[in-house]
Amino acid sequence: MSGAFIVFEGADGAGKSSLCRRIADDLSAKGISVSLTAEPTHEGIGAFIRSGDAGNISQRTEALLFVADRNDHTENIRRMVSEGKVVLCDRYFASTVAYQSAKLDGDASDRDWLIGINSQFIDEPDAIILLDIDPQVGMGRVGTRGEEISKFERLDFQNQVRANYLRLAEEYGFDVIDASQSQDDVYAQAMEIIGKVIG
Repeated sequence: MSGAFIVFEGADGAGKSSLCRRIADDLSAKGISVSLTAEPTHEGIGAFIRSGDAGNISQRTEALLFVADRNDHTENIRRMVSEGKVVLCDRYFASTVAYQSAKLDGDASDRDWLIGINSQFIDEPDAIILLDIDPQVGMGRVGTRGEEISKFERLDFQNQVRANYLRLAEEYGFDVIDASQSQDDVYAQAMEIIGKVIG
């Protein structure tokens, strides 16, 4: 079987990570070679971004860190796909555009600039699945995790992120799933999309 590159996008609380793990387990059980990955990555620049050690930097600077991480990540994804693996990626370029072009404390990066710098360092996925959710519902889910709330997990900001995602979905032809449905319904719809990709 040939490899495939499938991306899952969505605002906080949409259920991307849980869905990715469930799909990876399901495909693996069927004997399909799967690689589950995410952005920011957990190594090198990605680990630095996740650590928060960059301090109080602008969204533009943060966007450049995400792109640097994505460059190395894309090379790894390309290699895994060439080995026949189905790569499931939790966030990719659309996250940078959706989040970094939303205003946070009055700071935002230019959308066209974000798309331009990302275009040099990405591969086109075989499918991009956007889990769309009302930010109020998403933030409610985030609140039940018991984790510290990040600077991005504010309702006004998440409303902008959702609008940015839906605009990207229309422009780039993402598959959009209503993430407020039951986990089983979201999973079934995602598997239907993936089935068309991997055959």
